[in-house]
Amino acid sequence: MCRTKPELDAFIASQRLSDCFAGLPLQGKRVLDMSTVIAAPYAAALLGDAGAEVIKIENPKVPDGLRQWGTLKDSGIEPYYAVIGRNKLPVTVNLKNEHGKALFMDLVKQADVLIENMRVGAMERLGLSPDELLAVNPGLIIAKVSGYGMDGPNAEQPGFGTLAEAYSGFTYLNGSVDSGPTSPPIALADLTTGVHLAFAVSLALASQERGVKGGQLIDISLYEPLLGYLGGEFLHYKLTGENPEPIGNELRAASPRNNYQTKDGKWIALSCSSQKPWEKLAQVMGHDNLIKDPRFLTNNERIEPANREALNGIIQDWLKSHTKAEAMAICRRENITAGPIMAMKDIDVDEHIAARGSFVTMEDPATGIELKFPNVPFRLTAQPTRIRFPGLPHGSANDTVYKELLGFSDGQLSELKAMGAI
Repeated sequence: MCRTKPELDAFIASQRLSDCFAGLPLQGKRVLDMSTVIAAPYAAALLGDAGAEVIKIENPKVPDGLRQWGTLKDSGIEPYYAVIGRNKLPVTVNLKNEHGKALFMDLVKQADVLIENMRVGAMERLGLSPDELLAVNPGLIIAKVSGYGMDGPNAEQPGFGTLAEAYSGFTYLNGSVDSGPTSPPIALADLTTGVHLAFAVSLALASQERGVKGGQLIDISLYEPLLGYLGGEFLHYKLTGENPEPIGNELRAASPRNNYQTKDGKWIALSCSSQKPWEKLAQVMGHDNLIKDPRFLTNNERIEPANREALNGIIQDWLKSHTKAEAMAICRRENITAGPIMAMKDIDVDEHIAARGSFVTMEDPATGIELKFPNVPFRLTAQPTRIRFPGLPHGSANDTVYKELLGFSDGQLSELKAMGAI
């Protein structure tokens, strides 16, 4: 059942009360999220989980593109935005309108962090360069996400997560020799960048005071966080001259590590590259002789291509003689590092995931529909984090934010809307 505007307004107003932020690590901090899609907005979502008040700024006529990712026709629920837009109060501002730009600067004066991902140079063309923003708020942390960073030959090229995954070397190494380079089925570069950006902002906040000191610019690209994950692969190449090639579900530097099919056609993931787990696996398979086999003595022998292939065949043959349930029972009894490969339908009913509280269930304030999605993925015993509400409709916080935070009247808001400023 859809909520009325007064009901939604009342909910949004309640989410600005101090009680909602009590005990959270970033209580009292305010973030302006004027970014779109996933990378930068995900960083803002994480900061919101930690207790920052996040104001989501969108163009009045062109909402965040993430709102149109798989919108459900029957309910109008925007699944991706519901998750990435959590804890955010959506307002609209037209930065190309002089009144809208003035309104935006009023928000900047009241903020600790500004997160944006416009093309390099776009903010400057709007008269919103870092120097101009810091002039009105010396304590403003400006977090800039771009495809390739703010300098270098590619700085002005358009950036997108898929391109960053390719540019970082990840796509080349993903997949197998037969499949060719394979992009991940999720926005991996974006989400990875978002985590790194939230960490960088948290570091910057340690010495920041709104309107007074500690303002600075954070420059993060979409490709560098993933490139950092591949540091070992790159260093190996530099030291040996051997270009790493894709090897499917395995790790180049460790063996055995792969996905294996069981007797009943199900799959498990197994990683026994450390010596003791490998020896235990050999014993459980009834192949004690493999422990002293020169091909498998240590991980360095096991990762040789021919030895890796032979070992994978032995493990696969053993698992093909057991169902998934049988194999998992053996592995857990013997402390062998293996686990089930889970589909979303499996995750939804898993006892451990439920007991751990890995999901949060809450009502969508706009529609009244119950939503279930992943909870904050870490726990602080002294300063808890919390998802307070899912993503809200485009511009739904205009009245609350502009009235309560900036002191505008109904008449002023109507005038701003008529002028195309909001």
